[in-house]
Amino acid sequence: MLRKVCTSIKAVWEGMQGVKVRVTIRVEVDEHGKAATSMLESLLPDNIGIPEGLSIDFHTDGTSLLLIFEVSLEEGDKRISSFIYTIDEVLEHISTMARVMDIGVDEIQ
Repeated sequence: MLRKVCTSIKAVWEGMQGVKVRVTIRVEVDEHGKAATSMLESLLPDNIGIPEGLSIDFHTDGTSLLLIFEVSLEEGDKRISSFIYTIDEVLEHISTMARVMDIGVDEIQ
């Protein structure tokens, strides 16, 4: 069962280098971790060929799936659109997997 989705967004000013944005998403899936592991294995191919300047880390933490997205932006940088699109695409994949695995979302924060 997909129990809860928690997000954390952190933007850090790096002086002349611009701003580093980090989005962490924790998807609490089930109490045994099987669904989290299955979702992780399905998402790993998405971690290939991501837009330049973006980084993604997917891993499990027992019963949760952790998704960490990072991008460093300079003034006028247009990669923020790619960053948002990438996060949206991964969340859409998780939603599809939840429907296929027939698990529902109890709570979204």
